[in-house]
Formats: sequence, C-alpha cells, structure tokens
Amino acid sequence: MKAWLVDYLACPSCCGRLDIPAPAPSAHHTRDDDLTSLHCARCSTAYPIRNGIPRFPINESVTTNDKVVRTRDTYDFTWQRFGAPEIKQDWEKDSYQYQKLVPADIFDGQNQVGLDAGCGGGADLIKFWRDGVKVIGFDLSAGVDAIAQIVEPTERGALVQGDLHLLPFQKNVFDFVYSFGVLHHLPDPQRGLEGLVKLLKPGAPIVTYLYEKFETQSGWVRFSLWIVNHVRRVTSRLSPPVLLACCWLVVPFIWLMFSLPSRITAWMSPNRVKPWPFSHTIRWPVLAADLFDRFAPPVEHRFTQDEVKALYAKCGLERVEVRRYRGWVCWGFKTSESMRDPLT
Repeated sequence: MKAWLVDYLACPSCCGRLDIPAPAPSAHHTRDDDLTSLHCARCSTAYPIRNGIPRFPINESVTTNDKVVRTRDTYDFTWQRFGAPEIKQDWEKDSYQYQKLVPADIFDGQNQVGLDAGCGGGADLIKFWRDGVKVIGFDLSAGVDAIAQIVEPTERGALVQGDLHLLPFQKNVFDFVYSFGVLHHLPDPQRGLEGLVKLLKPGAPIVTYLYEKFETQSGWVRFSLWIVNHVRRVTSRLSPPVLLACCWLVVPFIWLMFSLPSRITAWMSPNRVKPWPFSHTIRWPVLAADLFDRFAPPVEHRFTQDEVKALYAKCGLERVEVRRYRGWVCWGFKTSESMRDPLT
C-alpha cells in the first residue's frame, strides 16, 4: 500500500483517522508493500491490507444487503474472467467515447487527486494512470485484485476495496470523482451520489454515467427494454458461469443482427451507426462480456434527463451538464452548500 494513501482514508465506522501501526523497535525500514493493516485512532478497529490493497467491509445495515452481496459476487466473477483480457487485448470501451463529451480540464491540473468510484476491472483507471493523473481506484469486487495482477500502480495510483454504502475516505479531499456505470446498480443511487459528493473539495466536479429510461425513444426500443428487464429477473439469479454460457449462445445472433450490420452501415453512412446497439465492437468475447454485464446485476435503475438533473440538484451540485450517449454522461460541481446533508 502506498503510504500517502493514508491521507485520504478514514474509518468507515466512525470517520476517525486511520494510522499505520508503528513497526517493532527491532524492525528495519518498512516498505509500502510490507504494511499489513490500518488501525482507527478513534474506535481502534483494524482493517486488513492484502496484496498492498486496504480492505474495508460491506455495510451490514443496508436493507438490501443481499442484493449488494450478489452484486459483489457478480462482479467478482466478471473481473476475474474478463479483467485481464479487457486490458491486455485493448477491448473497445464505450466509456472512451463517453469521456470525449467531458471537458478535458476536469481531469487535468497540477497536484490533482481523483477517485474512480467503482473502478471495476480498471480499464478507465489504468488509462488515467498512463495519462499521469493521480487517481485512487475503489471497488466492491475483486476487480481491484485483477488490476493489481495486470499492472503495478504507479506512484500516482492506488487501490482500495470497499463499499460505496460505507465509504472509507475523508470528506472534502478529492479534486474530482469519476463514477461511470456504477450508481445505477446501487439500491439507492441518490444516497450513493450524496456520499461521493461529500468526498469532494468545494468547487470540485463529479462525473458519472447513468442508464437512460428510453421514454422518448421509439415504441420498439421501449418494448425491447421491457422484454430485457423481465428476462433480467431470471438471469440475475443464475450462477455467473451458467449465465456466461447463455451469453455465449446469444453472441452469434447479436453479431449478425447488430455488430456486423453496424460496421457495414458505418462504412456506407457513418452518421447512421450511432443508434445501433452493440455497434462498438465485432469481437465475440467483448460482446459476451457486454451481455453478461447487461443481464447479471441484480439491481438496475434508469433515468430520464430531468431525473438525472434532479438527482444532482438534490446533492447541491451546480453547473450541471447532462449529455446523451447511449445513456447519460453527466457532471456537476460541488458548492459550499453541498457540504450539508441534502437528504436529512
């Protein structure tokens, strides 16, 4: 674990300062990798460090704790299975297109430190690191371990495992928070956003991606979503290996119906390719992973543009921008008013 990470962590139970235990008097110089635990100076709770990654618990008080555990187990399988190929084979990522809609100066700046909240298998996080941005990757799942096996975090990077419902970070410390495709899988997205906003310095931005409700889309699109949502009630309860096998069975049809025609359409008329689903790749493993991600999570929320703006407004964010790209790419800036609890 990077020693500087302690300056950003806090006890998730009491918000107390976390300390690195002093080495034994006979011990020689302790390396970052030798650290094995963090201790709360206020409540004395100890939190383990394994493979250089601080580990924090799931919030047991969440009323939908079963769904949180199922979500973690789903993404444990996801990133153990897909994390390495996604990075090493440079899979096509929709988030790279989303990021083009966000002003570049949000992530730039000397001495900025950001949080990737829900970093998953690390594709976006590693891109931050390679661009020289200092970012802490935070995730509930074993995605953090998959990242650590693929690439050694630079001096400007660190990893933390924990629950967005029980954040182990100090308030008002981050220069930006990035959370793409995460909040809509929480039982209460409003609470999740509120917690992340509290971590921001006043004036700092948060950037998110949220699923679209499709209320303004055509009838067949809304009907398709209705069918998919009903299918999810079954697929989200399948074991991950069984669901992945089912996804592989569907991949050839998705490739023939969407991916390949979208490439042909893009060649003939580039402006017509945007509405096509699964148009970002023709690689079968990428399609299988996308299908799994679509049908596995036990929780999914969708939003209209007005609902996204309301979500941000309730957290006291200002200068809110919402852009459509297969969902909602959104950002807003914390004010001094955001430091108050907007939900009490």
